[in-house]
Amino acid sequence: MSKRIALGFFAGVRAFFGGLGFVVGTPSAWGWALIPVLVATLLFGGAGALAIWGGSELSQRVIGDGASGAWSSIGVWTLRILFWAIGVVVAFVIAMSLAQPLSGFALDAIARKQEVALGGRTWPDQPFAAAALRSLRVTLTALVIGLPILAILAVITFVFPPAGVVAVPLKFVVTGVLVAYDLLDYPLSLRGHSVGDRLSFIRRNFPAVLGFGVATAALLLIPGVGLLLLPFGVAGATRMVAAADRADAQLDHG
Repeated sequence: MSKRIALGFFAGVRAFFGGLGFVVGTPSAWGWALIPVLVATLLFGGAGALAIWGGSELSQRVIGDGASGAWSSIGVWTLRILFWAIGVVVAFVIAMSLAQPLSGFALDAIARKQEVALGGRTWPDQPFAAAALRSLRVTLTALVIGLPILAILAVITFVFPPAGVVAVPLKFVVTGVLVAYDLLDYPLSLRGHSVGDRLSFIRRNFPAVLGFGVATAALLLIPGVGLLLLPFGVAGATRMVAAADRADAQLDHG
């Protein structure tokens, strides 16, 4: 296999914000971009409401229905806030995980539009069921790999708080890389890449994947904007894959 050029860290950052600019500045993509946002919002609203209700019920049961007094009230509210915080995070993860396969056809359309805008070829539409199952498989793989790592880092931070200096940035990076892996599925699937090819792409261009992932994770820190991650991210991932294709083409013809 011939040597290939690896994209750098800032190529991944530029790809993400370039995808964001493409979606915002392309009216024909707005309708497609709205679909995953609406699906994620509905799922997050439903899961979040259930999490709030469940957290309230669980905190009351932990303290005890018959408990009274100021300290019991403080205990109930402390547990409620803790359970609500955990529940909202879990609700967001569930909403984003399910919104992706349910709106996979729209995200595929955004990837194709971005590809054409960059001067690439026109890729054929994919069947809804096949795109949804593929996206669900990739998302579940990322969750199975990522959630245990994030849980271990969270436990380390809880047991030994000073370790948070290292563990918190690591959680940020792990989250970003997993999201990047998830979003890269769309442009790589359009090209018919196998799982091995995708892992090879990520390994070869890991600095760019890391830069892309850090940019996506930073977006999640902005309240409410995280729901726009899917359309922005898919367009950005398409730009990153297209940039790698151009670099390889220049090397082949150089």
